[in-house]
Amino acid sequence: MKLIYLLPLLAFTSPLLAQQKALPAPLKLVTEQGGEIVSEFAAPANMKGYVADFKGQVITLYITADEQYLLTGPMLDANGNNVGEQAENDYATGPKAQKDWQTLESSHWIVDGSAKAKRVVYTFTDPNCPYCRKFWQNARPWVDAGEVQIRHILVGILKADSLGKAAAIMSASNPEEVLKKFENDNLARTLQPLKNPPEQINAQLMKNHQIMMSVGARATPATFYHDANGAVKMQMGLPPASLMTEILGPRPSKLTK
Repeated sequence: MKLIYLLPLLAFTSPLLAQQKALPAPLKLVTEQGGEIVSEFAAPANMKGYVADFKGQVITLYITADEQYLLTGPMLDANGNNVGEQAENDYATGPKAQKDWQTLESSHWIVDGSAKAKRVVYTFTDPNCPYCRKFWQNARPWVDAGEVQIRHILVGILKADSLGKAAAIMSASNPEEVLKKFENDNLARTLQPLKNPPEQINAQLMKNHQIMMSVGARATPATFYHDANGAVKMQMGLPPASLMTEILGPRPSKLTK
């Protein structure tokens, strides 16, 4: 179990529970860093358990009975059960899932796939990211079958011209078609970055980057999807073949007519 000295490594959002009642002193060390304490639950040995949300992740915190010490991470009983797992899951599949998904919906994305698709996936994409292109290609069976709609949130973080290329795609009269050609390698070598993007496009790309940071994504591709329990999950980097069905659903046997 990790002790309080690890907490400065964590990034948090604004507190909610702290506004409702006074927190034990050690928890204030968390909230002073911008922490969001979202719920409280009963813990063994007269301790108090708390669920905290930070940058797209959920952790459990424990306060000792004398309210002098804070411990973080899973707490296991003699049978190996995580005593805070239910509280974590309740938040992850409820308020957090709704909040994160709404945040992603508010970004400026380019659609890839049918509007009638039953499954929607968000992914942060940098035009200079080869793994983003590989994910785009690997997802074709699901997208072409009409089963999945992927919403590409363009950012520019990898190279000096990434932002200009992202702006060029988003500024196009048909961004969906340009992105398709780009990821198919038809435009990958010839697309010219915009040196002076329109103010609106700059603002949209800035918002995309801010959202990327707020949900805890630090690399591309970073893909967000609902798991079987309804929780919003993030896959950082190129999804391995073994994870594609969890992200996109069962592999289609044929294309939609």
